[in-house]
Amino acid sequence: MGQSAAQAWQILQPGISLFYLDAMHPGLGNKGYKLKPILHEAKARGASCVVSLGGVWSNHVLALAQLGNTVGLSTVGLIRGDAAAPRTAMLNDAVSFGMHLEFISRGTYRNRHLLSFVEQIEQSYPGSYFVPEGGSSALGVAGAREIVGDVERQLGRVNELYLPVGTGGTMAGILCALNHPCHVVGVSALKKIEAQQSDIARWTQGQVHPGVTFELLPETRFGGYGRCPPALQRLMQEFEAAHNVLLDPIYNAKCLAYALRAAESHNKKANRVILHTGGLQGRRGYPSLEASLNLATV
Repeated sequence: MGQSAAQAWQILQPGISLFYLDAMHPGLGNKGYKLKPILHEAKARGASCVVSLGGVWSNHVLALAQLGNTVGLSTVGLIRGDAAAPRTAMLNDAVSFGMHLEFISRGTYRNRHLLSFVEQIEQSYPGSYFVPEGGSSALGVAGAREIVGDVERQLGRVNELYLPVGTGGTMAGILCALNHPCHVVGVSALKKIEAQQSDIARWTQGQVHPGVTFELLPETRFGGYGRCPPALQRLMQEFEAAHNVLLDPIYNAKCLAYALRAAESHNKKANRVILHTGGLQGRRGYPSLEASLNLATV
């Protein structure tokens, strides 16, 4: 992205702005907010390493490797995939930051929310600190609260806020931090959103300002998680050419598509913001998009 904090946003059209979290935490986006308090807690507890998990193009895994290296913590990535398969550029980057990789099956990965899963990690890595997928924990949610302050210091009070949703921790933090009427729309990367809804409700219970309303929308327009059909590629190319900003196809492009369409029928005078949460490194998994990606900030 390359923006400084003073260049963290741009107006797309009257009443709607795009705010870049990568400008606040270069190369990390929303993970920079979520992981900061988590790693601070890990160090305070005297952990010898931090363990987390994700897929072969996980923004979270890469951010954890980078930040762990910065603060002097060893990191372990439990990767959903086959150890014999060619390593993605993201995994190579994670290793370059000192992360140790272990590959786990999809069946094992499905158990990631179980207490027994965490207990097994603690047995396998004595002295470790486990970080849930995406950095979405109570501490991660607390870190994400800071996003609202960064946005409103530059753009003032927001009436509508749109953001892409993965594990839900960023949306939960934003909902807890808003202290005035605002409608928040989370655009999920998944078709099935029940688990995300449950987690967001748990993290925000009793902490949402009475004037804050919100909704979480399933990904129904572009084929589901990880899909980037020609229609989405065209939208990305047209937007990038018009606004000189790159998008990732898993999260931000799909959120932007919904937000711009919704804005057509909404109040043009509203202070509406779309969060660009980062994750551009994942474009490298899409050969048709890779050519236009400047990796200087990764």
